[in-house]
Amino acid sequence: MKEQSDIKNTEVAIVKGDTPKETVLKGIEILGGIHKFIEEGDQVFIKFNLCLPTGFPTNTNFDVLESLIASCKKAGASKIYAGSFPFKGISIDTISNLLNLKDYFSNIGAELVFIDNSNVFKEKNFKKDQLNEIKNKSFSMVTINEKEYLVPKIITESDKFIIVNQVNVNPLFKLNLSLLNSYSIVSPKYQEIGSNENLDNDYISYDQYKNDLISNILDVFTIKQPNLVINDFFYLLESAGPYIYRDSNLKKTGIAVIGNNAVSVDLITLKLLNIDIQDYDLILAANQRGLGIIDPQKINLLGEKIEDNNIIIDLCVSKLKDINLKNLLVNSGRFCSGCYKQAYHLLNFMKTYMTKDLKYNPNNAFLVGQNPLEPEHFKNILLFGDCAIKSTKNSNFRKIEKILKKNTANQKKSKKLKKSGSQKKEKIKVKTNKKILELPGCPPDILDCLELLIKYYGKKNLPNLSFYKKILETIVNPKEKENLRVMGVI
Repeated sequence: MKEQSDIKNTEVAIVKGDTPKETVLKGIEILGGIHKFIEEGDQVFIKFNLCLPTGFPTNTNFDVLESLIASCKKAGASKIYAGSFPFKGISIDTISNLLNLKDYFSNIGAELVFIDNSNVFKEKNFKKDQLNEIKNKSFSMVTINEKEYLVPKIITESDKFIIVNQVNVNPLFKLNLSLLNSYSIVSPKYQEIGSNENLDNDYISYDQYKNDLISNILDVFTIKQPNLVINDFFYLLESAGPYIYRDSNLKKTGIAVIGNNAVSVDLITLKLLNIDIQDYDLILAANQRGLGIIDPQKINLLGEKIEDNNIIIDLCVSKLKDINLKNLLVNSGRFCSGCYKQAYHLLNFMKTYMTKDLKYNPNNAFLVGQNPLEPEHFKNILLFGDCAIKSTKNSNFRKIEKILKKNTANQKKSKKLKKSGSQKKEKIKVKTNKKILELPGCPPDILDCLELLIKYYGKKNLPNLSFYKKILETIVNPKEKENLRVMGVI
């Protein structure tokens, strides 16, 4: 099951074209044609980006998928499957229904795979034991480095595996490259990193969250290494991504990088986008494991030259305060990559969809990480993550000091005391500040945070978020989520 790609014969093509479709087809031809990768009678699985029901560029360009599927058919593939696990809590069936994906793939000669089995949930009411039976038929439990991963059998049993990756900026890894794409062959449940229950300093200092994440990504990558890898950044999201946010910008580069080794394809992509590989931990760790070559001199480069293409893009902000939300102050302490990533997405969501909500609710402070700077004179304080919640238990903003009002009789007595030269101390009552919203988790779940925001501020005070919540309820169905839990997906 653990296939090792032939890294000694690594070939990577840098391709330019007038359209994404033309560019990818040109790249495959430069590498020797589709017959070099697909043989007569092969069962092919195409792994693409399928995050949210929003289409391109959050997901893979469907023109590229269509051209690739046509090429595989031409090469004689007996069966062509396509699929991916989406964002946590969203079923493939929901996305398929909203984007009409099942019929779309059928019309172009492929089959959309519901690797979460969500297409069977609505056929009838399944009992728990029936769902478990479906789960056992659909998945294999694979152990890598003493960790278990639930993997769809249709992927591991396919003759050829292709990754078609839409490159966008990423807050944690600078770019969404093919190694990250491969991670979603396992469900969101098996992508999650265990929480830091002790909240110790070493966990944050050594960024154990990111180290564990990198280790898991590479574990999953070794389960089924791709025969063909496509990094499509003919168009890419810069500034804010990988989802479409208010600060996102769609940039045209006109380039795709294609090859037979994911690590080397990612390396050349980084080179073209002027990102130092020393700043890309994931590719360095992959090289240490012997999963690919990161020396361009040892890669057989075809097509365009790296030095002839100097592409500068705006990456995601590295400081959360730079997201700049109206009426919301962001104070950060020391945090792990997990909390940074989740806070980045929540703040960008708020900036994109809650601008008016924040306008009507001024004086908000958003605190994240260990021992963030205490805010002063803010009406609402949002504590994001367990580190922020626990490290501020004794902070001054947790309490409100109130001077007790004196009645008329007391005021007269006070005047007499002043005349006589003696003074009576004012009484101060200390109350617990109830204008604090705790968003727990290590790191917190974004959907849970949105629920808590509505409960705290009230639906009337968050009209925009309340509206989007209704939309989210059609996408994230509670009954469907329970079925996904039984299936081991979330």
